[in-house]
Amino acid sequence: MKRLWQNAFFKFVVITLIFFLVTSPFIVLFGPFGNLKRAVVGAIMRSRHPQYITWLFDQEQLNQILGGVSDVPEQKFLKFTARTDSTIHMQKIESNRFVGYLLEIPNPKRIQVATAEDINEKGDTTSNIARRVDAVAAINGGGFYDPNGTGTGRLPYGFILHEGKYLLGEQVGDEEQVDFIGMTKNGSLIAGRYNKRELRELGAVEGLTFGPPIIVNGEKMIKSGDGGWGISPRSAIGQKRDGTILFLVIDGRQPGYSIGATLADMQNILYEQGAYTAANLDGGSSTTLYYNGKVINKPADLLGERMIPTAFVVK
Repeated sequence: MKRLWQNAFFKFVVITLIFFLVTSPFIVLFGPFGNLKRAVVGAIMRSRHPQYITWLFDQEQLNQILGGVSDVPEQKFLKFTARTDSTIHMQKIESNRFVGYLLEIPNPKRIQVATAEDINEKGDTTSNIARRVDAVAAINGGGFYDPNGTGTGRLPYGFILHEGKYLLGEQVGDEEQVDFIGMTKNGSLIAGRYNKRELRELGAVEGLTFGPPIIVNGEKMIKSGDGGWGISPRSAIGQKRDGTILFLVIDGRQPGYSIGATLADMQNILYEQGAYTAANLDGGSSTTLYYNGKVINKPADLLGERMIPTAFVVK
């Protein structure tokens, strides 16, 4: 070992490695590489340890680094005649950073919310939720509390609305606003913060809690930065002007195959596909797309599909 240490090349390698380990966090966080900084800061902020970043940057600095979703305007709902077309079209979405899949469902009235059999006890996989209700296709839906990281998919929060009845949120007052993504009885996609009174007036019949909205009234909601959530597996739902519903998933956390997407990536893909309204769904290990009896994408969970409480399904 003493002879090895006396070797000049070995000393150079060791010192270079130490220098790199010490300086790389400063280069990433305070250097000129904006995209890298946004990705790292966003990922940490969405992790269980945001304090590693919040003690370095105040909220104003974080907003400048990450950008974010603009104030969401009041939704202007389109008038269209819902098609009775029973077809579903699937396409693969690829870039140099990610791989994903998009489903187009021409008839928006086929979209419903489905849940695990007993969401108070545990969740279920997206594919099992779909099979239980005899659905043709499904995408993972709303968020849930996972305080111990057990991944059982129980403890959903906010609203779960199915066939006009609240499976979750029944005790919430009429004027309390909650993040909501759902469908009206006429087949329009709802995305934003709404209370029960407003949802009744809109004729909401299906829905759950998550977000944020990323396209509203045909306008992109992320105008700078990447949306502030970092790069990760992502799920989203959208709707075209003719009523067609879009299910989009992007795989991630799998170097060599797909690293993941930002909220801005999801927004841009759906916008290019013609979305008039779109919203982010739960992502990460939950991201799953089921179609024609099988899971189409590659979920990031080490055990395969993650247990979740809710999904949007196509009946």
